[in-house]
Amino acid sequence: MAIVTIGTPFNIDLEFKIATVGKRFLAWGIDILIICVYFYMMLRFLYPLFEKSEAVSISAVIFVIIIPILLYQLLFELFFNGQTLGKKVAGIAVIDIEGKEPSISQYILRWILCIGNLFVYIVPYVIIANPGLMVFLLVLYLPDFLSVVISAKSQRLGDFAAGTVVIDKRYKSDINETVYLQIENDDYKPLFPQVMRLTDRDINGIKNLIDVKKPGKDAEAYASQVVTKIKTVLDIESDMEPYAFLNQLLQDYNYYTTRNIN
Repeated sequence: MAIVTIGTPFNIDLEFKIATVGKRFLAWGIDILIICVYFYMMLRFLYPLFEKSEAVSISAVIFVIIIPILLYQLLFELFFNGQTLGKKVAGIAVIDIEGKEPSISQYILRWILCIGNLFVYIVPYVIIANPGLMVFLLVLYLPDFLSVVISAKSQRLGDFAAGTVVIDKRYKSDINETVYLQIENDDYKPLFPQVMRLTDRDINGIKNLIDVKKPGKDAEAYASQVVTKIKTVLDIESDMEPYAFLNQLLQDYNYYTTRNIN
């Protein structure tokens, strides 16, 4: 199981499972199917409405079929947290190599340089008009395929250039690995509202640090360093013992998030 380890601003390491080749190809296949269905539906039902003149027909093909298909991956990843419909079904997503949400420029660079996606974009036309080109398109996809299989983090050429990686979002074996804690006391009073300034990534890191707590002075010293940095960043004053402080932060976070949900 390939794992990428990413540090947070509080020196807490987070682990993300790299998406398997199987899941990536599942997502890829679903995206191809969706694009093919869209291509067929537009060609079958919408395109005939614009056949009255050649200029209108060409414009319809460009703006209704070609451009939406070309922008499919880019727009979905931009607006749906690094996931196309295929990635959503497969439970995988694109993230920055440092664990952050990729920037717009990263998404665009990844989209431009993912040569294999040309296969996805052209395959509807090839299936209908010229099946013989399938072999050529498969060869065109080969560099990306080899890159995913060989690279340590299963990165495509576009991933390398953009500084991104595809992770398995379902990498949680049980509920105890999530950041959510059951707050038994209905009259619970949070102590640190500043906790909401932390990101989900930071909260997961705090949970991981607590879960892997080890006895010994080194572990205590490390936790103390993390707590000191958190207090400095959030401007918190507290005399609580490090692990008690971290637990308090988790409970406060859960209090505020569940209250907002309810």
